Amino acid sequence: MPFIGNKPSAVPLTSADIADGIITSAKIVDATIANADIANSTINLTTKVTGTLPVANGGTGLATLGTASQELRVNSGATALEYYTPTVASSDFVLLATTDVTSSTASVSFDGYFSSTYKNYKVIISNLIGVTTNVNFNIRFRRSNADITSANYFNAGGGGRVYSGDDSYAQNGIGTYSATFLNLGNAQANGTSFSQNVELILYNPLSTSFYKTINCITNSVYISGGEIYTYGSVIGGGLRDSASALSGVTFLMSSGNISNGNFKLYGLK
Repeated sequence: MPFIGNKPSAVPLTSADIADGIITSAKIVDATIANADIANSTINLTTKVTGTLPVANGGTGLATLGTASQELRVNSGATALEYYTPTVASSDFVLLATTDVTSSTASVSFDGYFSSTYKNYKVIISNLIGVTTNVNFNIRFRRSNADITSANYFNAGGGGRVYSGDDSYAQNGIGTYSATFLNLGNAQANGTSFSQNVELILYNPLSTSFYKTINCITNSVYISGGEIYTYGSVIGGGLRDSASALSGVTFLMSSGNISNGNFKLYGLK
């Protein structure tokens, strides 16, 4: 445009000099808007993005959400991500209670853990030691949160033993019919690195039709005159006073207290 007189001085163009709505996308040269032209935190990803973001760009490559409790993993061909339903661990064998004995304790009881959820129960006892040297380890059943002490327990067991003075094997057996407890081991050593270990199954303690019984696998040590006697036994027994349901069990030594042991109660469906 030609000027009459003096040409006006050049001044910067401001937004006030541009009327609203006169610059359209047709007036913007393609590929000319750089990252520096976009202010931080101004792009709304909830409405300004379409399509599925691929894995190569940090996305999942998935356009839909999985179902409840599904997890995201790489597929078997290692080519894409996918949702899958993980296998749930079986609850047929469940730890219900644990007791650790680290100092002198008269007995260990599990009571109130029996329920209709489980039919049978297993107890595993490891590193058992008694305060008194060379005593038996016993179990009593419980009803209404109290030990049953009547002389109606019966048990029989058999196994073998060897001792440090002679490697030859000898048979060993135990058995009672009218005792006030069930014997779970021939003997137990104290003051050494030996310990007794027991695995016991209690069958259907909530039944009201049958006497309650157990099976037990145990190993123990007896020390006498400098000789070490090692026992391995399988024991079965029960209580014949009544078919009433049980509420728990108690473990105790025939004399003295328990000084060490880990006791675990499991439910088995």
